[in-house]
Amino acid sequence: MKVFVCMNSIPTERLQTLGHLEIIKRLAAAGADGIEIRKELLTQDDKLEKLGALCKELNLAVYYSAPEFLFGPDHQLNEQGFKQRTWEAQELGADLLKLPLGSYHEKETNMSYVSEVLRENRPNDGLAITIENDQTPGGGNVQTITHFLSRCKTLDRPIEMTFDTGNWLYTDEEPMMAARELAGYVVYIHLKQVKRVHDGWMTEPVSMPLLPEVMELLGNFKGACPVAIEFPVTLENAATYISLMKMEQEVSHERA
Repeated sequence: MKVFVCMNSIPTERLQTLGHLEIIKRLAAAGADGIEIRKELLTQDDKLEKLGALCKELNLAVYYSAPEFLFGPDHQLNEQGFKQRTWEAQELGADLLKLPLGSYHEKETNMSYVSEVLRENRPNDGLAITIENDQTPGGGNVQTITHFLSRCKTLDRPIEMTFDTGNWLYTDEEPMMAARELAGYVVYIHLKQVKRVHDGWMTEPVSMPLLPEVMELLGNFKGACPVAIEFPVTLENAATYISLMKMEQEVSHERA
């Protein structure tokens, strides 16, 4: 298992104090295989090219996440936003770009135009484009996502999926059912644990060793699918989580 760390899993005050470059160095030392850079956490001082160069120097894969809906309120491709985020991902040297789905519509969305824009604005064949199930009714609906991804299979460069294990609960979907339905499209996994609180859901650290139901959920996906820590960790315990997650997967494969 390749283990990534999402930058939003690190305490905000540490990120603000130490900065992205230092955090990346510490996560590399902790044994991470990759880093997910989050656009919403970047400051004017953070240069994508410099962040990407450091990741390359440290032999870290780098993925890029942006809170930019792929489809706007009119159900059509958010072309300007997509082009900008694709350009940023390429400047970063990212292997994968992750976006929320937005307002995709089975009948009204023009997929022919989506295909055209993808061809014109994805010169880097190594850049995977994915949508993630988010916490919105449309972007976290299994049926909607399945319909969209099935149509994407006909594109020259298909859009694939980042599967967030915790977000399904925000949209009243069953994670195991979603995994079975969508596994064939998934190339990246966000691992989190959420619990019910009085006003909704809250992300908390994942139980270690991984619970049997979590291992069963992950068992739906390809073994080479990277798994990202997207739950609260500290710079002091990140290495422990990374090591335990890799160990859990090795044991799981041996049992299989």
